[in-house]
Amino acid sequence: MASRARQRPASGVVAVFAALAALAAVASTGCADDSDPEVGALRVDQLREGGLVMPVLESAPSPSFPYPAEALEEGAGGDIVLRIRITDAGRVDSVAVVTSSGHSVLDSAAVEGARQLRYRPAQHGGAPTAIWAQLPVHYPAPGPRG
Repeated sequence: MASRARQRPASGVVAVFAALAALAAVASTGCADDSDPEVGALRVDQLREGGLVMPVLESAPSPSFPYPAEALEEGAGGDIVLRIRITDAGRVDSVAVVTSSGHSVLDSAAVEGARQLRYRPAQHGGAPTAIWAQLPVHYPAPGPRG
């Protein structure tokens, strides 16, 4: 009996994974309308002793990172890694492209989008502090229009 009790949750887990896989398949159909840029997690450039509290994104990333019309028309997509400085007030005051997408229009849009982001600043020793970090931005290649 105990082995059956263990099998039931496993089959339930399989059903959940199957449902998630089906949703993922539907979500990745490649429609032109599904080309929203994705902003990845921050990676802090420097380590500090004594309890660094990471910055927290407070603004919504999607409106800050519009997909340039020119890139949509060309079917351009790509990954960009930005180096950003988040001030002790939570604003991004410096942005540089570390890894280019190969499309200058996407790189420029990512830089401008990053400048619009607002964070709850990092904390070090209980006080707000400026921090450098890397921010990945993904512009999915738009699917065929139809």
